[in-house]
Amino acid sequence: MVFDWGYLFSLFSLPDFWSASLTVVQLSIASWLISIVFGFVLALGRQSKYGVLNIPAKLYIWLFRSLPLLVLLMFVYNMPLVFPASGEFLSNPFFAGLLAMVLCESAYIAEIHRGGLLSIAKGQGEAAKALGIRFVGAQYLVIIPQAFRVALPALTNELVSIVKLTSLVSVVSLTEILLVGQRLYTQNFLVLETMAAVAIFYVMIVTVFDFLLRFLENALDVTKAKPKQQLSEELMEQISNAPQLKAEKAAEIDELCFRSFQVT
Repeated sequence: MVFDWGYLFSLFSLPDFWSASLTVVQLSIASWLISIVFGFVLALGRQSKYGVLNIPAKLYIWLFRSLPLLVLLMFVYNMPLVFPASGEFLSNPFFAGLLAMVLCESAYIAEIHRGGLLSIAKGQGEAAKALGIRFVGAQYLVIIPQAFRVALPALTNELVSIVKLTSLVSVVSLTEILLVGQRLYTQNFLVLETMAAVAIFYVMIVTVFDFLLRFLENALDVTKAKPKQQLSEELMEQISNAPQLKAEKAAEIDELCFRSFQVT
């Protein structure tokens, strides 16, 4: 059987694939952003010295890191059978997949955030407290910006993993890239050509995300920040007058020393 290149290229003009790609992008970004926020809360709880915060955070991370995403997807999607009130929300495959992925990924991202928090010296938080900055303000102004820079490369990798994990959401009938491909090759049996197109769509999405996040990573890298090329006129005047001021101050000190010597 010959590989059908013409059929492969024709799949890129199929609206179903592009619509499914948009679904993958939306699900990936939503899962990633929500997991970043929830994961940071878990990381703070994990680092807390209070057992009422520390123990639940540890249990959550332990539990959801142990569960396979596929099992979690099936559990969440069928939850309305036990809790009918959740059917209005979880009967939608997109929201069921979103909830399952957030529950799973937030446990992994919490550990990424914890690594970022541990990299920040404790003295910075203590210094903020000494300046009268409360806990929330210290986290927002001092800790989070630095911890986020440290964690960003790992968070980028986690987004790539999330994009690939969206293929599992097809088990709850979400029309994403893999499900579109499966429906096509069951009709024409061109499995390799269809799966090649599916793979290319995933590669394109991951490449775009990787490029954007690398750009963000470089933008937040303080070691690559360029110094300002233009200084204010006031600062330039102070710099230019610095030697003269230093000489005048030295002359005053010499004169005082000479007078004190004469008195003695």
